[in-house]
Amino acid sequence: MRSRKRRYLIVGVDPGTTTAIAILDLKGKLLSLSSSRSIPTSSIVEHIAAYGHPLIIATDVTPPPTMVEKIKRAFHAVLFSPKESLPTDEKIALTKSFECSNDHERDALAAARMAFKDCKNKFAQIEKKTPAGIEPDEVKALVVQGVSVDSAITKLSAVPKKMAEEVKETKEVDERVQTLQEAIHRQKSQINRLRAYVDELQCKLSARDEKIKRLTSKTDRMALKELRKLMKTKEISARNERIAQLRKKVKELQNKISRLSHQIDQLKGIRALETLHAKPVKAIRSFTKDSILEIDVKYGLKKGDVIFLEDASGGGSVTAKMLVDRDIKAVIIQNEMSHSAMERFLASNIPVFTTEEISIRRVDDLVVIDPSTLDKAIARWKARSEKTKFRKKIEILESILEEYRNRRLKGH
Repeated sequence: MRSRKRRYLIVGVDPGTTTAIAILDLKGKLLSLSSSRSIPTSSIVEHIAAYGHPLIIATDVTPPPTMVEKIKRAFHAVLFSPKESLPTDEKIALTKSFECSNDHERDALAAARMAFKDCKNKFAQIEKKTPAGIEPDEVKALVVQGVSVDSAITKLSAVPKKMAEEVKETKEVDERVQTLQEAIHRQKSQINRLRAYVDELQCKLSARDEKIKRLTSKTDRMALKELRKLMKTKEISARNERIAQLRKKVKELQNKISRLSHQIDQLKGIRALETLHAKPVKAIRSFTKDSILEIDVKYGLKKGDVIFLEDASGGGSVTAKMLVDRDIKAVIIQNEMSHSAMERFLASNIPVFTTEEISIRRVDDLVVIDPSTLDKAIARWKARSEKTKFRKKIEILESILEEYRNRRLKGH
């Protein structure tokens, strides 16, 4: 027995970066549903204690999270955890008649509702069985803690009469205090209303003074002058912004013209070299997809081109195929090329030469070679290629004959 009835609670908690708390009374009524990011355990305990004393701390998952265990121990409450973590559809069914701001609040409320559902029949039995003069929620509190219904009623019935009288006296004091607090509240409300009325009168006086000022001709002329000045300032700002945009556009176009002029000069140089019997070679910085596409966009890679790979180490079969598909004539390298790339070129009858076999010469940004040297190198390469192919055919025939002989010997 107490001077003021203690409220017992069922609390559902969904911990995490965002922690949600659902608080029910023992009749299943929702008292609070909230969520917050990065909230400490102490603040959670304080928030719950503001509503009463939790008998059950519930979670919707198994095993229960560590934070839920800590909150349970803080209140010496009973932990409710389902045999298996609640599936989403069941949580939605448990909370469909409530408004949740997010999934965390839904999970916390589902845990609390499931805990209440688990105790609902037992609570109804206690309501019917508890005699007058004993608070049913006190019986429920003892039963949740493991005491039988009859033992709980017997225990609560044994409260001394003197304590009951003390409780009654304390209750009367509380009622007198409450009466005084209500009188103070009414007086404060009246003071607030009077202050609001004074503020309203002051606002009306200020509005009247402002209206008188606006009606004077001097203020009108000054306002008109300021308005014209403001409009002029806005026009200048808009014009300056437009000029800045146009200057930026001009600069972009000038840069583009400069790049195109450089490409035109290089193309003219290529044409001039061709007339001087020097064959231009299209140089690619590295054997990568981006470098190949860059040269293709600038100068175009076409049938019959000779390619100089300044760094042939990074390419493979895929990058080699990009050049093969453009039907180039030959490739010149100055360092080692991967085996897969070399196989792709050889399979497509595209010769690969080193700078020792065909010397290159740079003219400004251009690379040129002697066309007669290239033709001789290609002729030698074709001759070697034919010999290699013939030798491979002989090796295949010898292999077939050797296999045939082995089969004949095994047959004997």
